[in-house]
Amino acid sequence: MNRILIIEDEIIIAESLRIFLLRNSYEAIISSNAERAIENLENEQFDGVICDINLQEKINGIEIIQKFHQLDQHGPVIFLTAYSNPQVMENAEAVTPYAYIIKPFNNQQLLTTLKLAIKNREALSPPATDPTLTEQLSKREIEILQSLATGKTNKVIGKELCISKFTVDTHVKNIKEKLQLNKKGELIRFVLSNRLES
Repeated sequence: MNRILIIEDEIIIAESLRIFLLRNSYEAIISSNAERAIENLENEQFDGVICDINLQEKINGIEIIQKFHQLDQHGPVIFLTAYSNPQVMENAEAVTPYAYIIKPFNNQQLLTTLKLAIKNREALSPPATDPTLTEQLSKREIEILQSLATGKTNKVIGKELCISKFTVDTHVKNIKEKLQLNKKGELIRFVLSNRLES
């Protein structure tokens, strides 16, 4: 039975979702606050995480996931949000979720998304370690890859490296071509599997 972590501070929504998942052969654990969510992510293993972005906490769901998105033992992340503004979506994309669903959501839609996320996870498994691929990257490209692996956006990376976002975009495009990878999540997994963390 797949284990799912639900990070949701609206107890009625969380409990309703837990019961729905249980009826569909999932074990679901509820974390109704940031402290409990962090404790669960540190100490337990999950096949998937459903996380509300807008928690009534000092940190939001994106920031919680950002702390743990590199951990291999946790499955794909699906964000729930009542807002769809571009900045929220950009921040969410930085932690490479599988999907985000706008509230109010349909349980069946969420279930289908969850099933696909878990099923497709194997297709996104880390690429095999290949020293020759790493050798193709310049020092700057490795720096950018390391920053991407921490969940930073291209804009933030540009500021930290004192280069423009456009330059970072170009480097990322070149990195993808060299490594033959298409998604940011694949680049992050490449960093982890090749031990390139800064």
